[in-house]
Amino acid sequence: MSLQAGFSRVCITPPMGTELAGYFSTRYADGVLDDLYLNTIAFENDGKRAVLISADLIYIRTSVCDTYLDKIAEKFSLPREAIFIACTHIHTGPTFGYAEGNYANGTPLFDEYMGIKLCDAVQLALNDLKPARLSTGLGEAKGISFIRRYLMKDGTTKTNPGIGNPDIDHPLGTPNEEVRLVKVAREGGDDIYLVSFGVHPDVIGGNKITADWPGFTRTTVERALDGVKCILFNGFQGDVNHTNTAPLRGDWDVRRGYEHARRMGHTVAGAVLQICDCTVPVEGDAIRFGASVISMPTNQEPDMIELARETIEKQKASGQKVSAMQSTGMNAVRALRILALENGPDFLPSQLSAVAIGDVVFGGIQGEPFTEIGNRIRAASPFGMTVLCCCVNGGSTYYPTSSAYDEGGYEANTSRLKKGGDNIIVDGMNSLLATLKEQA
Repeated sequence: MSLQAGFSRVCITPPMGTELAGYFSTRYADGVLDDLYLNTIAFENDGKRAVLISADLIYIRTSVCDTYLDKIAEKFSLPREAIFIACTHIHTGPTFGYAEGNYANGTPLFDEYMGIKLCDAVQLALNDLKPARLSTGLGEAKGISFIRRYLMKDGTTKTNPGIGNPDIDHPLGTPNEEVRLVKVAREGGDDIYLVSFGVHPDVIGGNKITADWPGFTRTTVERALDGVKCILFNGFQGDVNHTNTAPLRGDWDVRRGYEHARRMGHTVAGAVLQICDCTVPVEGDAIRFGASVISMPTNQEPDMIELARETIEKQKASGQKVSAMQSTGMNAVRALRILALENGPDFLPSQLSAVAIGDVVFGGIQGEPFTEIGNRIRAASPFGMTVLCCCVNGGSTYYPTSSAYDEGGYEANTSRLKKGGDNIIVDGMNSLLATLKEQA
């Protein structure tokens, strides 16, 4: 058995008073419901190494993540393409590394701290390398992810229109309820379960630090199975969250809360428990990795700049919070995006990342792609198991489908990318995966 794998878990819970990320209003941590972690797996085979990290963070701004990648690469003599940092995208963790938009208060001290912790995580995982073999399974977690964009009866599109809203016509899409498991069985060490499911981790809210449903998934799997460590990778979730606008059971008739996140974690973990004893061995164990940069046209609206400026001034004068979910017209979030792109650029680079072990591949993109984009990539993937992850190695914007721009809604209004970017992403990722497959 030539493949080896190692695991580490490093706590990154910040101090009280830390600004929390994810909202248009400022929040500061005043308590801890559960800790935040870096969960890392390192692979080695025939002198080649790769590391995959799942971080309990909303995302890492690209310029800051580039610094981390350089630091890890230099310290451990790794190619940058062999480092895969995926954020779970929680909304109850620290804000850092931000210098634009509504995340302007990140602290350089925490930026430096995270760089140290990331290196610690990689070092500990490499120290833990043991002979390993891979197998995979596919399950389902039903009834916990829902398309959050709706066509209303008046023809407009709304994101999160509210539970039981009588003006809802139908959701604009279908959630992917598949749970992917990559099981890493090791000699002389705990097995490692790499679990992937895609849904927004903004279930709890408030001012207390928590890893949300990804944290509950990990702890539930580990409590149910002796000798197992679990890592959760969030999938493509730009248009899905936890809110069922037409609940079938009263106990799910909630929009958020700690218990609701626990139920979601139990549901994903339950799918893992159903399939973990009947996984299929993975063909091959060669390690390959790669990255490519795609050029995405930006969503500029030069004719709307003055109206956007007026909108923001009125918003400030009113003293009201930015309304994130308005569907049409010149709302504040659309205005912020227009002004941010007033002087360009015409194109934004976006990195695609991939790490493959045998017939398993982990593919990542900076930012939050819609569910359908992931479906299209997996349908064309040459790998037996394709795990797609959001918020990988940087990024900060939504990646909507082309149809979403015609439909309207929060995501298309705020995305800095122009209509048609989904096709560029799918083509770029398909090309990258094909290249890695050919290297086997």
